[in-house]
Amino acid sequence: MAITIKDIANALNISPSTVSRALNDHPNISEDTKKLVSEKAKEMKYQTNFIAAGLRTKRSNSIGILVPHITSNFFASAIDGIQKVVSDNGYYTIICQSNENYHDELDQIKSLLSCKVEGVILSISSETKQFDHLETLEAYDVPFVLFDRIAEGFETPTVEANDFTGGFQAVEHLIKRGRKKIAHLGGPGLLGISKSRYEGYLEALRTYDYEINEDFVVFTNPDEKHDAIIEKMFENPKNRPDALFTFSDELAVEAILKLKKMGLTVPRDVSVVGFGNSNLCEIVEPNLTSVTHEPIKMGEAAAELLFKVIQKRHIPQHQLHMKFDSRVVIRDSSR
Repeated sequence: MAITIKDIANALNISPSTVSRALNDHPNISEDTKKLVSEKAKEMKYQTNFIAAGLRTKRSNSIGILVPHITSNFFASAIDGIQKVVSDNGYYTIICQSNENYHDELDQIKSLLSCKVEGVILSISSETKQFDHLETLEAYDVPFVLFDRIAEGFETPTVEANDFTGGFQAVEHLIKRGRKKIAHLGGPGLLGISKSRYEGYLEALRTYDYEINEDFVVFTNPDEKHDAIIEKMFENPKNRPDALFTFSDELAVEAILKLKKMGLTVPRDVSVVGFGNSNLCEIVEPNLTSVTHEPIKMGEAAAELLFKVIQKRHIPQHQLHMKFDSRVVIRDSSR
């Protein structure tokens, strides 16, 4: 049976109202009593009834998280970081996914509003081009932080990776390994982070006076299979790339498996670099070189920014729009 405030009160021989006030940090309760009640509550494994507490205080103590895919290694790691900060602040999370679908994203925002969340951390879907739902959050005075994938034109904090630099570093690494024909398997062509990684790819080629071959660039939907695209890119021995930089680790793993089926060896025939530095990098053979930008730290930063907004604390200008640096983690796929 669940432990109640009355049980704690009986154990300490004090009134339930004193226990309630102590747990809610009431200014009229002494610090000694608060400590005593807190320790007894922990000892008895008391858990706050957030729904009842919300009805009393008109607060939900909840934060909404909306990402394209919960199963993505990047977003799963970021959610770990977010939840740590949320928990430290005495809140809990409601986690939703849009499945890269604009209409699902709208529905999830409506659901979070109906749950009376006190803030939202949001990464927009690859289909999202209209932002009425973000205006709705503003209209309801629900603070939000845009994370990883952002929308322009909103006075709200943002946390993103420096995807341009990541793309540049990935291609620069391949160039320094002596590769001459570097292909790029990109993400959705209209997605901001996909564009940034591609621009980094192009800038590295220009910087080192490499030819830009449009036949070596394909933009894709990450949710689809890419066997035919990869086969077409590498089927001509006379004009075959000797390196591949991909939008994600998932695409890189697909490429490595397909290249093996085609009789090509990684990295002897084709070096491969992914993006995300996910757990997949250590599973695939050869281990995958990948770009990382610390998703757990990005998640923590997004949550900390959101609580500053909720608590109406000042956010210095240099922290309002945070960009996390990237670096290449070198493994066997590009040695």
